[in-house]
Amino acid sequence: MTPSPAFAFAAVAALVPNLTPLDTLTSGFASIARLPRGVTVTEGSRGGQTDQAPPTLYDMEGCHFCRRVREVATELDMVVNLVPSARGSRSRDALAEYAAAAGSNVQVPFLLDGDTRLFESEEICRHLIAKYGATVDVPGVGTGFVASALRLGRGGLVDKSALPAPPDRPLVLYSYEGNQFCRLLVASHSLLLQVLCELDLPYELRSAGKGSPRREELKILTGGSSQCPFLLDPNSGVQLAESADIVEYLRGRYSRGGASVGSS
Repeated sequence: MTPSPAFAFAAVAALVPNLTPLDTLTSGFASIARLPRGVTVTEGSRGGQTDQAPPTLYDMEGCHFCRRVREVATELDMVVNLVPSARGSRSRDALAEYAAAAGSNVQVPFLLDGDTRLFESEEICRHLIAKYGATVDVPGVGTGFVASALRLGRGGLVDKSALPAPPDRPLVLYSYEGNQFCRLLVASHSLLLQVLCELDLPYELRSAGKGSPRREELKILTGGSSQCPFLLDPNSGVQLAESADIVEYLRGRYSRGGASVGSS
Protein backbone atom coordinates (compact mmCIF):
# COMPACT_ATOMS: atom_id res chain seq x y z
CA MET A 1 0.00 0.00 0.00
CA THR A 2 1.31 3.45 -0.90
CA PRO A 3 1.57 5.68 2.18
CA SER A 4 -0.58 8.80 2.19
CA PRO A 5 1.15 12.18 1.67
CA ALA A 6 0.26 13.18 5.22
CA PHE A 7 1.90 10.03 6.61
CA ALA A 8 4.98 10.51 4.43
CA PHE A 9 5.47 14.13 5.49
CA ALA A 10 5.01 13.23 9.17
CA ALA A 11 7.53 10.40 8.86
CA VAL A 12 10.18 12.64 7.34
CA ALA A 13 9.59 15.36 9.93
CA ALA A 14 10.14 12.78 12.65
CA LEU A 15 13.43 11.71 11.04
CA VAL A 16 14.79 15.27 10.83
CA PRO A 17 13.87 17.18 14.01
CA ASN A 18 14.79 20.62 12.60
CA LEU A 19 12.63 20.06 9.52
CA THR A 20 9.47 22.16 9.74
CA PRO A 21 6.16 20.93 8.28
CA LEU A 22 6.44 23.60 5.56
CA ASP A 23 9.99 22.43 4.70
CA THR A 24 8.78 18.86 4.45
CA LEU A 25 5.77 19.69 2.33
CA THR A 26 7.58 21.93 -0.16
CA SER A 27 10.67 19.70 -0.42
CA GLY A 28 8.57 16.67 -1.22
CA PHE A 29 6.46 18.38 -3.86
CA ALA A 30 9.53 20.09 -5.39
CA SER A 31 11.25 16.72 -5.85
CA ILE A 32 8.17 15.04 -7.27
CA ALA A 33 7.49 17.93 -9.69
CA ARG A 34 10.54 17.04 -11.82
CA LEU A 35 10.10 13.27 -12.08
CA PRO A 36 11.06 11.26 -14.08
CA ARG A 37 14.05 13.48 -15.00
CA GLY A 38 17.33 12.87 -13.20
CA VAL A 39 16.52 9.32 -12.11
CA THR A 40 17.83 6.77 -14.64
CA VAL A 41 21.16 6.55 -16.47
CA THR A 42 20.61 6.75 -20.23
CA GLU A 43 21.96 3.87 -22.27
CA GLY A 44 25.12 4.81 -24.14
CA SER A 45 26.21 7.57 -21.77
CA ARG A 46 29.96 7.90 -21.20
CA GLY A 47 30.00 10.20 -18.18
CA GLY A 48 31.20 7.45 -15.87
CA GLN A 49 33.86 6.13 -18.23
CA THR A 50 36.34 8.96 -18.71
CA ASP A 51 39.91 9.53 -17.60
CA GLN A 52 39.51 13.29 -17.75
CA ALA A 53 39.22 15.41 -14.64
CA PRO A 54 35.58 15.89 -13.64
CA PRO A 55 33.99 19.17 -14.68
CA THR A 56 33.28 21.80 -12.04
CA LEU A 57 29.80 23.23 -11.69
CA TYR A 58 29.09 26.43 -9.79
CA ASP A 59 25.63 25.64 -8.53
CA MET A 60 22.77 26.81 -6.32
CA GLU A 61 20.30 24.23 -5.06
CA GLY A 62 17.34 26.59 -5.21
CA CYS A 63 17.96 27.52 -8.87
CA HIS A 64 15.74 25.83 -11.47
CA PHE A 65 18.36 26.33 -14.20
CA CYS A 66 20.96 24.52 -12.06
CA ARG A 67 18.48 21.74 -11.42
CA ARG A 68 18.24 20.88 -15.13
CA VAL A 69 22.06 20.61 -15.36
CA ARG A 70 22.17 18.26 -12.36
CA GLU A 71 19.43 16.16 -13.97
CA VAL A 72 21.53 15.76 -17.13
CA ALA A 73 24.58 14.89 -15.00
CA THR A 74 22.59 12.04 -13.44
CA GLU A 75 21.32 10.78 -16.79
CA LEU A 76 24.90 10.84 -18.17
CA ASP A 77 26.21 9.08 -15.03
CA MET A 78 28.74 11.83 -14.34
CA VAL A 79 31.08 12.78 -11.54
CA VAL A 80 30.92 16.55 -11.04
CA ASN A 81 32.71 18.85 -8.62
CA LEU A 82 29.92 20.96 -7.14
CA VAL A 83 30.81 24.44 -5.90
CA PRO A 84 27.85 25.89 -3.97
CA SER A 85 27.33 29.48 -5.07
CA ALA A 86 24.35 30.81 -3.15
CA ARG A 87 24.21 34.49 -2.29
CA GLY A 88 26.90 35.17 0.30
CA SER A 89 29.04 32.22 -0.84
CA ARG A 90 32.85 32.29 -0.73
CA SER A 91 32.77 31.21 -4.39
CA ARG A 92 31.08 34.41 -5.59
CA ASP A 93 34.38 36.30 -6.00
CA ALA A 94 35.77 33.62 -8.32
CA LEU A 95 32.45 33.46 -10.14
CA ALA A 96 32.57 37.24 -10.67
CA GLU A 97 36.06 36.95 -12.20
CA TYR A 98 34.90 34.28 -14.64
CA ALA A 99 31.84 36.38 -15.50
CA ALA A 100 33.93 39.49 -16.14
CA ALA A 101 36.28 37.54 -18.43
CA ALA A 102 33.30 36.19 -20.37
CA GLY A 103 31.44 39.50 -20.47
CA SER A 104 28.59 37.88 -18.56
CA ASN A 105 26.57 38.71 -15.49
CA VAL A 106 27.41 36.88 -12.27
CA GLN A 107 25.02 33.95 -12.42
CA VAL A 108 24.64 30.22 -11.96
CA PRO A 109 24.96 27.64 -13.28
CA PHE A 110 28.53 28.07 -14.50
CA LEU A 111 30.53 25.15 -15.92
CA LEU A 112 34.29 24.68 -16.08
CA ASP A 113 35.14 21.66 -18.21
CA GLY A 114 38.73 21.73 -19.40
CA ASP A 115 39.04 24.84 -21.56
CA THR A 116 35.26 25.19 -21.81
CA ARG A 117 33.53 28.00 -19.90
CA LEU A 118 29.74 28.15 -20.07
CA PHE A 119 27.15 30.18 -18.17
CA GLU A 120 23.80 29.30 -19.78
CA SER A 121 22.06 26.12 -18.62
CA GLU A 122 20.88 25.26 -22.14
CA GLU A 123 24.45 25.49 -23.48
CA ILE A 124 25.84 23.57 -20.52
CA CYS A 125 23.36 20.72 -21.00
CA ARG A 126 24.06 20.52 -24.73
CA HIS A 127 27.82 20.53 -24.10
CA LEU A 128 27.60 17.71 -21.57
CA ILE A 129 25.35 15.63 -23.80
CA ALA A 130 27.68 16.09 -26.78
CA LYS A 131 30.84 15.31 -24.81
CA TYR A 132 29.64 12.55 -22.49
CA GLY A 133 27.28 11.23 -25.11
CA ALA A 134 23.88 9.70 -25.09
CA THR A 135 20.50 10.40 -26.63
CA VAL A 136 19.26 12.71 -23.89
CA ASP A 137 16.84 15.56 -24.36
CA VAL A 138 17.71 18.83 -22.64
CA PRO A 139 15.26 19.11 -19.72
CA GLY A 140 12.69 21.87 -19.94
CA VAL A 141 12.45 24.54 -17.26
CA GLY A 142 8.66 24.66 -16.81
CA THR A 143 8.32 22.37 -13.81
CA GLY A 144 11.71 23.61 -12.61
CA PHE A 145 10.09 27.00 -12.00
CA VAL A 146 7.38 25.21 -10.03
CA ALA A 147 9.89 23.21 -7.97
CA SER A 148 11.91 26.32 -7.11
CA ALA A 149 8.82 28.35 -6.27
CA LEU A 150 7.66 25.63 -3.90
CA ARG A 151 10.91 25.91 -1.95
CA LEU A 152 10.35 29.61 -1.20
CA GLY A 153 13.99 30.54 -1.80
CA ARG A 154 15.56 27.81 0.33
CA GLY A 155 19.07 26.88 -0.80
CA GLY A 156 19.60 30.34 -2.28
CA LEU A 157 21.41 32.07 0.59
CA VAL A 158 24.40 31.01 2.68
CA ASP A 159 23.32 30.65 6.29
CA LYS A 160 24.79 32.85 9.02
CA SER A 161 25.90 29.71 10.88
CA ALA A 162 28.18 28.56 8.01
CA LEU A 163 31.87 28.35 8.87
CA PRO A 164 34.11 31.03 7.32
CA ALA A 165 36.38 28.53 5.53
CA PRO A 166 35.59 25.35 3.61
CA PRO A 167 36.82 21.91 4.74
CA ASP A 168 40.38 21.01 3.72
CA ARG A 169 39.01 18.41 1.31
CA PRO A 170 35.65 18.39 -0.51
CA LEU A 171 32.99 16.02 0.74
CA VAL A 172 31.94 13.11 -1.49
CA LEU A 173 28.26 12.45 -2.10
CA TYR A 174 26.78 9.50 -3.97
CA SER A 175 23.39 10.70 -5.13
CA TYR A 176 21.16 11.41 -8.10
CA GLU A 177 19.02 14.44 -8.77
CA GLY A 178 15.66 12.68 -8.98
CA ASN A 179 16.28 10.59 -5.87
CA GLN A 180 12.94 9.15 -4.90
CA PHE A 181 13.89 6.14 -2.76
CA CYS A 182 11.04 4.99 -0.57
CA ARG A 183 9.14 8.27 -1.24
CA LEU A 184 9.13 8.89 2.52
CA LEU A 185 12.63 10.36 2.24
CA VAL A 186 12.12 12.59 -0.80
CA ALA A 187 11.81 15.69 1.37
CA SER A 188 14.74 14.66 3.55
CA HIS A 189 16.96 14.18 0.50
CA SER A 190 15.99 17.57 -0.89
CA LEU A 191 16.83 19.12 2.47
CA LEU A 192 20.29 17.50 2.31
CA LEU A 193 21.15 19.30 -0.94
CA GLN A 194 19.79 22.51 0.53
CA VAL A 195 21.97 22.18 3.64
CA LEU A 196 25.12 21.59 1.57
CA CYS A 197 24.38 24.82 -0.30
CA GLU A 198 23.43 26.89 2.74
CA LEU A 199 26.55 25.76 4.63
CA ASP A 200 28.64 26.56 1.52
CA LEU A 201 30.22 23.09 1.43
CA PRO A 202 31.97 22.02 -1.81
CA TYR A 203 31.48 18.38 -2.68
CA GLU A 204 32.19 15.82 -5.36
CA LEU A 205 28.90 14.54 -6.71
CA ARG A 206 29.17 10.93 -7.83
CA SER A 207 26.01 10.25 -9.79
CA ALA A 208 24.44 6.90 -8.95
CA GLY A 209 21.11 6.90 -10.73
CA LYS A 210 19.20 3.77 -11.62
CA GLY A 211 21.35 1.65 -13.92
CA SER A 212 24.64 3.28 -12.88
CA PRO A 213 27.67 0.96 -12.51
CA ARG A 214 28.62 3.23 -9.60
CA ARG A 215 25.99 1.45 -7.54
CA GLU A 216 28.42 -1.46 -7.29
CA GLU A 217 30.89 0.94 -5.61
CA LEU A 218 28.16 1.78 -3.14
CA LYS A 219 27.55 -1.87 -2.33
CA ILE A 220 31.23 -2.29 -1.49
CA LEU A 221 31.26 0.84 0.69
CA THR A 222 28.03 0.03 2.51
CA GLY A 223 28.33 -3.73 2.78
CA GLY A 224 25.59 -4.47 0.28
CA SER A 225 23.26 -1.48 -0.06
CA SER A 226 23.14 0.78 -3.14
CA GLN A 227 20.77 3.27 -1.50
CA CYS A 228 21.38 6.97 -2.11
CA PRO A 229 22.41 9.36 -0.73
CA PHE A 230 25.70 8.17 0.78
CA LEU A 231 28.19 10.66 2.21
CA LEU A 232 31.97 10.26 2.62
CA ASP A 233 33.78 12.95 4.57
CA PRO A 234 37.54 12.56 3.92
CA ASN A 235 38.22 15.20 6.58
CA SER A 236 36.85 13.06 9.40
CA GLY A 237 36.55 9.57 7.94
CA VAL A 238 32.79 9.62 8.59
CA GLN A 239 30.54 7.62 6.26
CA LEU A 240 26.77 7.99 6.47
CA ALA A 241 23.95 6.41 4.50
CA GLU A 242 20.75 8.08 5.73
CA SER A 243 19.60 11.55 4.71
CA ALA A 244 18.54 12.44 8.25
CA ASP A 245 21.87 11.32 9.72
CA ILE A 246 23.82 13.23 7.05
CA VAL A 247 21.88 16.44 7.65
CA GLU A 248 22.42 16.16 11.39
CA TYR A 249 26.14 15.49 10.90
CA LEU A 250 26.64 18.45 8.53
CA ARG A 251 24.86 20.81 10.87
CA GLY A 252 26.85 19.58 13.83
CA ARG A 253 30.30 19.66 12.22
CA TYR A 254 30.11 22.47 9.66
CA SER A 255 28.01 25.18 11.30
CA ARG A 256 28.87 27.41 14.23
CA GLY A 257 27.48 25.75 17.32
CA GLY A 258 25.52 23.28 15.24
CA ALA A 259 22.95 26.02 14.55
CA SER A 260 19.85 25.23 12.57
CA VAL A 261 20.31 25.98 8.88
CA GLY A 262 17.98 28.62 7.59
CA SER A 263 17.88 30.53 10.86
CA SER A 264 17.73 34.26 10.64
